[in-house]
Amino acid sequence: MHLSPEVKRHTMNTLPRIYHGPANICGIGWDLANWQRRKKQAKSDFIVFEDRTNRQNSHDNLRLDEFNLFSRLFRQLQFFRATLRDYDIFQFYFGKSLLPLNLDLPILRLAGKHILMTYLGSDIRLAKLEKRRNPYYHLRKPRNKKSDLLKRAQMWWHGLWCDYFLTGVRLYSSACTSIPERKIIKDIWVAKTMPLPVGPPEYLENKHPVVIHAPSNPLKKGTKYIQKAVDALKEEGLDFEFRIFHKVPHDTFIEFLKNESDIVVDQLLSGGYGTLAMEGMTYGKPVCCYITEDTWAQIPDLPIIQSTVETIQENLRDLIIHPEKRKKIGRAGWEFSREYFDRDIIAEKLWQVYLSLWRQS
Repeated sequence: MHLSPEVKRHTMNTLPRIYHGPANICGIGWDLANWQRRKKQAKSDFIVFEDRTNRQNSHDNLRLDEFNLFSRLFRQLQFFRATLRDYDIFQFYFGKSLLPLNLDLPILRLAGKHILMTYLGSDIRLAKLEKRRNPYYHLRKPRNKKSDLLKRAQMWWHGLWCDYFLTGVRLYSSACTSIPERKIIKDIWVAKTMPLPVGPPEYLENKHPVVIHAPSNPLKKGTKYIQKAVDALKEEGLDFEFRIFHKVPHDTFIEFLKNESDIVVDQLLSGGYGTLAMEGMTYGKPVCCYITEDTWAQIPDLPIIQSTVETIQENLRDLIIHPEKRKKIGRAGWEFSREYFDRDIIAEKLWQVYLSLWRQS
């Protein structure tokens, strides 16, 4: 009996084979691929081209940044050829894919592959929209000078070939400018997953409260404004410790966050909470962060202390002086994380998207 290539593939592979990469953004690809391996026994690999992050977690790192332009392109082409044979579903991150200018996307679709693009922030965030909703956006002084026009052109190209886009709530309005809405999934936000502690957090009775801040990009996170507030509180005579973690191994940071910190400051300029805020809430720490009004409207029970450039000093003073408030807000954050950040729930929703695409093949 002669089987078509599609039937042969389904006969040999009862589950889709998934590629994650090629950029490492907050370890998202690592977390999802490991979950898919562990929970679904699927072939799922997180393979990056390079990795200069403080996480350094992937199943393989091609280290293309160590080669000249010609060698890099040759290795990209070799790897791309191998992925066509080895994977069925491709989940890309931050607008990156396997060939320059995303030229691999039409080839993947012609080869019968499925593609999900995961947008995460400045890759598609449009300055025109952000300035309208965020009065502090101009203070970020982003290094990424890509214009709104170029971002929209890239999204349009992605929209021609990708099956779905994961944007989260905050990036949905930017994505809608250039991508068909039917392709946008905003309620599966893979950047918002955490391995949750089994029980409630233990409250620390530190004599000298410890405030921590861990900026991936100090300019975009408003670190200088946080430092200014801390310096002013020190001049007032408040007894506390302030620690900045930048380019520190993630495991080292998490141990300190969990066991020695009392207060977490995420960011003051972007308008949304990130991985640091999630980690703080998961381990029962009160979190200070600036959230835009439209984000608050969509998540009204978000237990974050709304903090701006103008109010961060006052908010920190209040938390440092009142340990019971730290405990109450920290507990609320832990309860929130169990409802919204559960990795199993979010990863299972994504897995069902994979299966729906797989059945269409």
